[in-house]
Amino acid sequence: MFRDAEDHNVFINLMALHSFSTGTEIMADAEMSTHVHQGVFADNPMEFARRERMSYTKYFNAKYGREGRLGQKYTFVVKVLGLYHILAMLSYVLRNGLHHGASPTAFGYPFCSVRDMFSEDIGLCGDVAVPMSRADIASRLPRYSDFPDSFQMNERGVFVRSSFMELRRTEQFYSSPRNFLYQMNRISDESWSQEQLKDDTGTPITLKDIENADEKTVAKMLNNEYGRNFNRTRLQDLDVCTLIDKELCRPFGANSVYELTESQKMRIARQLKYDFHVSDAQISRCLVL
Repeated sequence: MFRDAEDHNVFINLMALHSFSTGTEIMADAEMSTHVHQGVFADNPMEFARRERMSYTKYFNAKYGREGRLGQKYTFVVKVLGLYHILAMLSYVLRNGLHHGASPTAFGYPFCSVRDMFSEDIGLCGDVAVPMSRADIASRLPRYSDFPDSFQMNERGVFVRSSFMELRRTEQFYSSPRNFLYQMNRISDESWSQEQLKDDTGTPITLKDIENADEKTVAKMLNNEYGRNFNRTRLQDLDVCTLIDKELCRPFGANSVYELTESQKMRIARQLKYDFHVSDAQISRCLVL
């Protein structure tokens, strides 16, 4: 779903615009290469997701010469009630980069709101807005986009999360920077579920619920929490996709992976495997096989 940094930037801007148009309060988000997680307070989360998906799909298809739906047909929604249930949900979203092996800690993954939480207290480098007129902001957005004056952009033309997300409200669930750091680094075990029983609002939220994944996949994610499986020299999906679209497609006269024939994809697949040591699963994802 995200083949380069520009894709991530466009998605964040669309997320901000549609949160405003639907009255959705975004508490936490994480954009992975194949899926998106968002923790929101919303009267109609499906309408927010529909608008966001339609806008981003239109952009993505136009950029890469693609047609059809992007992602699964339906948005997967889990209703969360209770202080400890919400805290668990937010923590799972913010730790997504860690769970998927994209970073050695939750804070190492850039396409997530985790770095904007308690940034001044912890000493993190949260996103910084730059002075920009409303006209300048509008010029970086789809035509006729509506947004409040409180929305601010950084130097890359991307809405700063602190200007459109409910980060301070999210911080209140963690009470303190110290507890936030603990929650970002604790190991998922039975204590997470035991804590949620204090809410008396239903079955505890688990990583399996949030990911909607099978047992094998969840077990791998839980193992990633220790940070031992992270390989800094391994190419991430974004690296592989950029390599394909910017370099490996060009000898075939193609501008993106979607313009390649199956035989051309297989030739690139062999090159990725033997020259760049990319795994079969990653090749399949990034080459859309």
